[in-house]
Amino acid sequence: MSGEEPAVLVAAIGNPDRGDDGVGRAVAHVLKLSVPAGVSVREYGGDILELIDDWAEYPAVVMIDASDPAGQPGRIRRLDPVASVLPADFAQNSTHAFGLAEVVELARALGQLPGALVVYLVEGERFDVGAPLSPTVAAAVASVADAVLAELTRMAAPKED
Repeated sequence: MSGEEPAVLVAAIGNPDRGDDGVGRAVAHVLKLSVPAGVSVREYGGDILELIDDWAEYPAVVMIDASDPAGQPGRIRRLDPVASVLPADFAQNSTHAFGLAEVVELARALGQLPGALVVYLVEGERFDVGAPLSPTVAAAVASVADAVLAELTRMAAPKED
């Protein structure tokens, strides 16, 4: 990069040693090869509270994480937590010490949400210790990466008054 600070943080959350919980980090590995200048891709494991400090440096943040099984493994959901509160039950069985919904709502309460925040969730199927990504979730990795790249393009587009 040309010495300027990144404008967008892509926060890939998960534990690659817990099956489908590793989907965020799998997407990060794809994105690191193709994100435009001005985008920082970081991977986060167990303690995601550090996100609040990290995203203070960025006007825009895109987060990627797994969600609990709900009958459609591999389903991709896009949420805008700036526009509305995240459902607290989307990750009841989080492998993180503090869940994504709690981190976002704590940041909201502290007045520390970034100006633009988008969350991509991939519905998981299995979260067993030592398991790889399930085939259905692994198949969603490229689609999530494409969606995030499109999101980055939208975030970089000039805003109309």
